[in-house]
Amino acid sequence: MSHDKIIESEKPEAVSAGGMVVSSYGQSVRILLVRDTNYDDWVCPKGHVEPGETLEQAALREIKEEAGVTEAKILFELGTARRYVEKIPEWKTIHYFLILTSANQPLGSLENDSMEAKWFSIEKLPKMHLPEQLNIITDNFDKIKSVKDS
Repeated sequence: MSHDKIIESEKPEAVSAGGMVVSSYGQSVRILLVRDTNYDDWVCPKGHVEPGETLEQAALREIKEEAGVTEAKILFELGTARRYVEKIPEWKTIHYFLILTSANQPLGSLENDSMEAKWFSIEKLPKMHLPEQLNIITDNFDKIKSVKDS
């Protein structure tokens, strides 16, 4: 067994779920991102799966809490990412879903006052905090761009 495997097996494991929340607006597809206003970088809403929740339920709850979106439909899973979160510390596996909403501005109430949610064109994304999220968006760009409100 390699040294990395021993270290990895000694750390707590966590599972999170979230999504690339999209809405078509005219001919363009927009993606909803959130950020803590104390920081410049943006992220897709996501968070820990609570006991008794499915991945899909957790993803929908997280977008409601972090982005104020209450009407949304999961289309399919886009992929997963695994990384070590040093400040907790834990290994985390995050499941990302493509989530369609017809929501528009203004969004509902957010989890806390320091959170901001904003729509961005899929072609003009801001600085992303998590490279894994940008990679999943890039890897699935054509699928995401083809989404239309139904």
